[in-house]
Amino acid sequence: MTALEDFLRTRAGGAVLDIACGGGAFARRLVDGLASYRGVTGLDIVDKREEFLGNIEGDDVSFVASAIGDYLRGDHGFDTISISNALHHLEGVGDILRDLRRIANPNGVVIISEMYADDLTPPQQTQRDLHAMIARLHVGMGEYHRATYTRDEINGFLAGAGLGVLHAFDAPHDDAPVEKGTDGFAGRAGSVMADAYPDGAPPDVSAEYERLKARAIAIGVARPPQLTLVCAYR
Repeated sequence: MTALEDFLRTRAGGAVLDIACGGGAFARRLVDGLASYRGVTGLDIVDKREEFLGNIEGDDVSFVASAIGDYLRGDHGFDTISISNALHHLEGVGDILRDLRRIANPNGVVIISEMYADDLTPPQQTQRDLHAMIARLHVGMGEYHRATYTRDEINGFLAGAGLGVLHAFDAPHDDAPVEKGTDGFAGRAGSVMADAYPDGAPPDVSAEYERLKARAIAIGVARPPQLTLVCAYR
């Protein structure tokens, strides 16, 4: 197997839960790829119900707006649980991964897909630095958000939670198109900075953003590498 889709087409997904689902992009990837599934639930602390239900159509599709910890205390059972590009948004990520065991049915799998922070090309490093700045700004606005993890850190969380890796798909994206300029990800960082400091950012924050803008223009920004792991509890 060389990609997640190779695994999905062999799996009867059963009851599917997508955690920190947002508008449903990863859930859409799952339902398009799985050999079959019985139902899909999207879980997010932000109410994305309309967008999620518009993206994932069907009679057995639902959305729950809830903190993950609160949801894990409920009576649920899922065969396929996914978390995509959200580990770095989860406070107490190790505890959350461990506690997912409560809602994982026998023979259930947990699919983790997360961008990582090591072995980056220079444009990918620009993206990582901009993302780290956005994370710090979000923290200042009261949102839990941290810089991306390395592959060793991600695997460490899984091992600590009792999750064994069944399949690993590493997409370095080192040939990803390079975006130069400030209209894309660099512009997004500027928008977050404006939201965080509506009356003007402090000089050190402004100076950091100007440095990163210059890097985005000179070196560019590129899609980060992605590690996707299919796991099961030991």
